Amino acid sequence: MFQVKLEKNNTFFKPEDFYSGSFLQSTLWRDFLNKQQKKNWQINITDENNNLFLSCLLYENKVPFGKSYLYAPKGPVFKNDLSADDKHELLSLFFSKTRDLEIETKTQEEIFLQLEPSEEIKNFFQVQNSHSVQPQDTSFLTLDKEPKEMLANMHQKTRYNIMLANKKEVKIKNLDKPEDLEIFLNLNKKTADRQNIITHPDNYYTLLWQTFLEHQAGKLFVAYHEGRAVAANLMIFWENTATYLHGASDYEYRQVMAPYLLQWEAIKFAQSEGFKFYDFWGIAAEDNSKPNWNGFTRFKKGFGGLDWHAPAAQVFIYNPAQYKAYLFAKKILRLIK
Repeated sequence: MFQVKLEKNNTFFKPEDFYSGSFLQSTLWRDFLNKQQKKNWQINITDENNNLFLSCLLYENKVPFGKSYLYAPKGPVFKNDLSADDKHELLSLFFSKTRDLEIETKTQEEIFLQLEPSEEIKNFFQVQNSHSVQPQDTSFLTLDKEPKEMLANMHQKTRYNIMLANKKEVKIKNLDKPEDLEIFLNLNKKTADRQNIITHPDNYYTLLWQTFLEHQAGKLFVAYHEGRAVAANLMIFWENTATYLHGASDYEYRQVMAPYLLQWEAIKFAQSEGFKFYDFWGIAAEDNSKPNWNGFTRFKKGFGGLDWHAPAAQVFIYNPAQYKAYLFAKKILRLIK
């Protein structure tokens, strides 16, 4: 007999194998949501012996006109090797519990629930495919090989650029002080201006960095050339995986190939600290649906990792008319931008 709980204490699955984005379903991410003052809930489903079968952290996102939706980044997460009948029962309980959240979020505000499940669920319920907020495809390394073997598995150009960065005397430091984030913020502005992209506001990264440091789960890897910071990677180290979450660089110093050495030193650090996997966090899908991702996808895949594909995001729609209006408004905003 399964039991559904809204948890105040943090009890999440700890992944044994590779699961990209597992930190998004963690105590750390819940603390980060609290820092942003985002209303959030953790739904756990256990048996009578308190064995965990489904876990999901979800939160409320506000949209215009006083509406909102519920979002579960990389969730829910299921216990391994469940039968189809068990999954169906668990999901029935889960969807029922999410509707109970109406008491706190007000029924008339909710438009839909968006999920990024660890396993396919569309055969069970009336859900629709949606665009994932988090990367659906990624590349990752298993850190069970000697550095010499990892280098041999890389693309020839990647190896060459690592050696070139060393030859040009690029130096790498890993930093973990509150004030160190300013290095990343400065480089991030340059990257956003160069690529004409919208990034998170500085306060988002500040709260994220604070959360990382409080959990002793973050490092800022910075590449220096002739004493100047020219590239930086914001990394999260959680459970068994090191994840390259955000990167930035100074285009004026592109010839020194700092990002290549930066990744390689972060990979070696993760291995030395006992992590099992290194996640490059997002590559372009094979269907070429994100052609603007092709450049950094080539960069990431040059390190010789394995491809990992997550199930499609799913939406459970509460108000079909308002959902159509929401999609139309998003389309208009994209055209304006």
